[in-house]
Amino acid sequence: MLNIASRATNVRFALMAGSWALLAAASASGQVLLLDNFDDTSGPAAAQGDGLVDVSQFRAPFGGADFNQRTQYRFDLPQENVAQTGVGGVGSATGSTDGKVAVIKFDTYNPLDPGNAFYGTDLITKRNYAVGGGLRMETRMRVDSGTPGGLVAAAFLYDVTRENPPGTQVRDEIDHELITNLAQSGTPHSTFTNQWNDGDFSSPGTGAYIANSGAFSINDFHNYRTDWVGNKVQYYIDDVLVRTEIGDVPNDPMRAHMNFWAPDSSFAAAYDGSLSPSATSPGTTYDMEVDYVKLERFNTTTSANLLVDGSFESFPLATPAADGTGGWTVFNNASQDGFELLAQDGFSSLKTFGPFTGGPNASGAYQNVPAAPGEQFEGSLWAYAPSSDAIKGNENYTTVTLQFVDAGGSVIGSINYSPGTNQQETPIFDGRDTNMIQDEWVQYTVDAVAPAGTSFVRINAFFVQLANQGGAVWFDNASLNRLTADTSFALADLDLDGDVDGSDLSSWEGGFGAGPAADVTGDQATTGSDFLVWQRQYTGAPQSAPAAGTVPEPASALLASLAGLTVLGLRRRRLR
Repeated sequence: MLNIASRATNVRFALMAGSWALLAAASASGQVLLLDNFDDTSGPAAAQGDGLVDVSQFRAPFGGADFNQRTQYRFDLPQENVAQTGVGGVGSATGSTDGKVAVIKFDTYNPLDPGNAFYGTDLITKRNYAVGGGLRMETRMRVDSGTPGGLVAAAFLYDVTRENPPGTQVRDEIDHELITNLAQSGTPHSTFTNQWNDGDFSSPGTGAYIANSGAFSINDFHNYRTDWVGNKVQYYIDDVLVRTEIGDVPNDPMRAHMNFWAPDSSFAAAYDGSLSPSATSPGTTYDMEVDYVKLERFNTTTSANLLVDGSFESFPLATPAADGTGGWTVFNNASQDGFELLAQDGFSSLKTFGPFTGGPNASGAYQNVPAAPGEQFEGSLWAYAPSSDAIKGNENYTTVTLQFVDAGGSVIGSINYSPGTNQQETPIFDGRDTNMIQDEWVQYTVDAVAPAGTSFVRINAFFVQLANQGGAVWFDNASLNRLTADTSFALADLDLDGDVDGSDLSSWEGGFGAGPAADVTGDQATTGSDFLVWQRQYTGAPQSAPAAGTVPEPASALLASLAGLTVLGLRRRRLR
């Protein structure tokens, strides 16, 4: 007896001659937000060819402590363009795509705290990512063979962006974790997935272990992917769906992390008390290798630029209205510059330098745009830090921020605002960072979601002066865009590629009878009801979901025949 997947597959092959193109309509491509192959060719020229990951996109901690349980994170950027080490195992997932990797190191000897803490690595994107209609993160990585138990290598989305309730920080997080305790004997190696929405820092999250089959080993390269949409998170390994979770779905923008660390006993499944920090150098080094990381947004409509004169080209700058809309409000030592020719394009930019008030203060410009609670925004601008008027080596830094303003003009929420709990994570240029880029235009972006009470979203270009130190930075080509989820695919776009087509039918077939793997009706089961939703939404192009209770209308005679044959297969299977 054929199972339903085989029966439907046979039907499709029988119809290939004249109708396969309808079922295999081209998928809508997503917007790639970050793609780094770690071959030292990504980013501005100053970030290439230096053997370190792209400092315009990534950061490592610097200038202070950064601990995670038993591990202190190092302050230098990881090496990239490193030849992958030899790997064992079988199958096509054993090697990197180009033989070059970034190396995320873990050392038992910590030169800053010998014998008391390990020395790990946390590589973090400087920008954060709102979900929009959907956000995909894919990381190809492995842990070196011979790595002992007691370590965690992870690729994940994470951020602490707000307080709920006020005074209590909460986190959003989506994890793919390689726990070396689960890879010490026998195969296959299990992996771990977990997520939080507004979680506290003691809760275990919504975790699930993935029992991988065959000769699966975390010592081989595999693609670890998460697809995050408003109502669910789907976890994939090598493009195979391994988990769908509809509880604790994050709603705040998050940064991407790749880290390697040793937990304490509060993470019992990953803890190994026999692994101890080394009191003397050199200790032992273990490697996590990352072949590439990719972040992509899908099912999202991006508005045109909402700013007036985002490139600072009009002379004079437009005077803003009393509510801050319609133009730039310029403050302290910031002014339109059309004379020094430091413009990314056109003839003008915004020059900023410190206000020299004897203590922490800022110069810059801001602009308000009408907004409503729940709306998602993406702010971006370009900046230039010249070596001839350098901030590198001092305490000045620059950043782009989003704030939310109520009808009375009060700020009720902010992301990347300085001073703030997370401002050190996202400076555009920071004179305290030895890896800071000079003499190149660099783009930086920040995402945020409007809280309750929002009337306006405000984009800020800040030059922050902590002490009376010199230097200047120029800003140009600012943009502010609204991200709108395309709800046409909230249900039947099972593979989250931006359309409802034959590949979604394949996803339904593969998940039939397997719990919520391809559930679109919300009943936590993959059944014929989910097929009917696919049938209603299928056109091969975007289409809104029909009202509940409407009679399904196949897009063509082919769909009617396919639906009948597939449902007939369902009935026959149930009768046997």
